[in-house]
Amino acid sequence: MNRQFTRRLLAYAGSALLGLAGAFVLASPAQAHHTVITAKAKCTPNEWVISWTVENWDTDMSATLDVTATPDTPITNIVDGATLPGKTKNNKGGKLYGDQTVPLGTASADLSIKGTWTNGRSATNTGHIDLDRTNCGRYKADVTGSARCDADTGTWQVTWAVVNKHYTDAAVAKIVNNPADLKFTGTLTDGTWTPLADKTQVVGLTDGQSVPGGATVNATQSVPGTATGARLKVKLNWNGSPGDATPQPGAAEDTDSSELAFEGACVKNTPKPSVTFAADCTGVVTVTLINAQGATKAATFEVTGTDGWTSGPIVVQAGENALPVTVPAKNAKKISVTEGGVLLPGGEYTPEVQECEEPSPSPSTSPRPELPTTGANTMLAVFSGLALIAVGALVFLLARRRRLNLTDV
Repeated sequence: MNRQFTRRLLAYAGSALLGLAGAFVLASPAQAHHTVITAKAKCTPNEWVISWTVENWDTDMSATLDVTATPDTPITNIVDGATLPGKTKNNKGGKLYGDQTVPLGTASADLSIKGTWTNGRSATNTGHIDLDRTNCGRYKADVTGSARCDADTGTWQVTWAVVNKHYTDAAVAKIVNNPADLKFTGTLTDGTWTPLADKTQVVGLTDGQSVPGGATVNATQSVPGTATGARLKVKLNWNGSPGDATPQPGAAEDTDSSELAFEGACVKNTPKPSVTFAADCTGVVTVTLINAQGATKAATFEVTGTDGWTSGPIVVQAGENALPVTVPAKNAKKISVTEGGVLLPGGEYTPEVQECEEPSPSPSTSPRPELPTTGANTMLAVFSGLALIAVGALVFLLARRRRLNLTDV
C-alpha cells in the first residue's frame, strides 16, 4: 500500500470532518431559533374560525413577533409586537394562541411569523391550513318543536324548527307521513297516533322545499285541543334538486323527528251570558247583564231599543257582578240584547203596559181648630154670673117673705 496516498486520504478526511464540525457549531445556534406554527379550523354557517398556535423552540428566552396573515384579517393575541413566552424547565408553556375568522368561501389560510429573541437572533417561519367547505358541518337533520294552548280557539299552536346542519350544501325536505315509517308525522289522541290527513296542516314546510346550508325553516301547526301529543318527522336529502320530493339514489340524506307531549286539554275560553228584564209603571225598563260564574272569557253585550237607541258595546268580565242598564220609556217598546253580535236566548223583550196606582192622601197632622182665647177666662165668668144670679134669687125670696110677715103684724 502506498503510505503517502493513505496519509493524504486521512488528511483530507480529517479536514472535511473538522469543516463539518465547524459548520455545525456555527449553524446550530441559527437553526435552533425558530417557531412552530399549527392550525385547526371549524366552520359556522357564514365563516371559518381558525385557531392558530405559535410555539417557541426549546428555550426559556422570549421573542417579539412580527405577524403577516393571509387572508389579512385580525388574529386575537397573535399581533405585531406580541411577546412569545419562553418555556419553563419542565418544557411547558412557550405558546401563544389566537383565533382568526375568514369568509366561508376561503380555500386556505397562511400565517408568517418573524420572531426576534432576547439574544438578538431572529427567524421567520410559516404555517398553512386548507379549508374545505365540503366538510363544513354535517349532513344531519335536526327537528325541534314547542307548543302552547290558544284559549281563544281551544287548539294547540305548535311551532316546528327544521335545521340543515351542513353549513354550505342545501338540502331538499320531505315530511314523513307514512304510518309504515317509524315515528311518522301525526297527532296523539286517546293513546293512538294518527297520521296527518293533509300535509298542508304543517304551514311553512312542504315536500321538495329547499333548506339552505346552515339554515332553519320554521313551520306552524294547529292541533285540536283534545290531542295529547304531536310529532313531526322530516327527511333531508343533500343531492336532490329543489322541488324534487324523491331523493336521488346514493344521495346523502338524514331523517330526524321531534315529539311533543301536551299537558292536559286545551279548552276554549267561553263566556256564559244571560239577561233579565224589569219594567216599572212609567215604562222604564232595567236590563240586567250577567256573565255567570264559571265563565272563562269576558262577555260583550249590546242592548238596543226602538228609535235607534243603543247602549253600545258593554263588556262584563268573567265572574263580574251583574250590570244594570236603564232603557228610557220612549225607547223601551221593544228591546233586544246580543252578546258577541248574536241574539241571546230570551234576549228580546216587549214590556206590558201597566198603570201606576194613585197614592192615598196621608192623614193630616194639623191641630183641631179652636176658638181663640182672649181676655179673662170665659168659663170663670160664666160660673161667676150664675153664682150671682143664685145669690140674687135667694135674697129676693128672703126679702119677700119678711114683707109678708110684717104685714101680718
